[in-house]
Amino acid sequence: MKSGKVLVSVVMSVYNDEQYLKESLDSIFAQTIQDFELIIVDDCSTDRTVEIIENYHDDRIRLICNSENRGLTRNLNTALEYVQGTYIARMDGDDKSRPERFEKQIAYLEQHPELMLISCRTHMFGEEDLVSQIQGTPKQLQAMMLIRPVLAHPGFMMRGELITQEGFRYDESYRSAQDYNFAARVARKFNIGVTPEILLDYRVHKKQVSSKKSGEQSNNAARVRSMQLEWLDILLDEKQRDALETWAKEIKNAAPEDYRQAAKLIPLFLEQNQKTKIYAQKELEEELKRLLYQWMIRSKSVKTILQAVGVCGVSGKNCGLMIAKLAETFRYKISGEY
Repeated sequence: MKSGKVLVSVVMSVYNDEQYLKESLDSIFAQTIQDFELIIVDDCSTDRTVEIIENYHDDRIRLICNSENRGLTRNLNTALEYVQGTYIARMDGDDKSRPERFEKQIAYLEQHPELMLISCRTHMFGEEDLVSQIQGTPKQLQAMMLIRPVLAHPGFMMRGELITQEGFRYDESYRSAQDYNFAARVARKFNIGVTPEILLDYRVHKKQVSSKKSGEQSNNAARVRSMQLEWLDILLDEKQRDALETWAKEIKNAAPEDYRQAAKLIPLFLEQNQKTKIYAQKELEEELKRLLYQWMIRSKSVKTILQAVGVCGVSGKNCGLMIAKLAETFRYKISGEY
């Protein structure tokens, strides 16, 4: 293990987070590993955010106060200029890290020296109550990202050399979905992973998402998918783009034709990957099909699934068996897991 001046550099951007910030900071200071620095960039908060931070009187905190609002992406890049840790961890001002988060993530990275960036399983709480079940090998996770992000951003932990030697930074043209872009770029060059334990409590609340920000998030996620398709030398037409976005968002009450159009993308992706070799072919095929079937199951409409089942080449009496097998394979519950 390559050593830094501290074991873990924690980077955080805050803006008017007074309501939940103390819980978040307390969860960092309660870690079983105490060899860390906490680099916080405040984005011109107008509430008690800065006061709460200053009240900790802990010399492991480095507080940087912006003179103008710069946004999350630029703030994270600012924080990354100061990191001195062997490992770098992300944290948000409204989430809570479980006490063994750093310890278990570092152990996971030491056990898997091929990994450069990881996250963890999460428990979403507040306005929702869900537990992440995303797992997979590095090749499987990379393939999944062609459709949607797989690494929870506040749970990121990466090796310091990814920043200090490889020069990775967040793309500042993304004000949202910057984590999806970052992880996709890292995964093209290095292996990524997810720890098997739930190590982060991810708070869901109304302040997080406005309709405007939600639309921006969706558009930027689509940009990341387009970037990955460019790597495959694929340019989709409008109908294909609509099919991909409907699939990526797992639109509920989708029509059978939506599933069929999404299914037509799979052979296109596989054919181009044979030429470009961006993804592991076997894992790409398996994960794309799994994600398509998963969307069908999550529609909770057996009738729709039966109508669309032709996309899988299954018909008649085998439909029910297929659905039962898929449900068992994905271990998907209608509530409580995602």
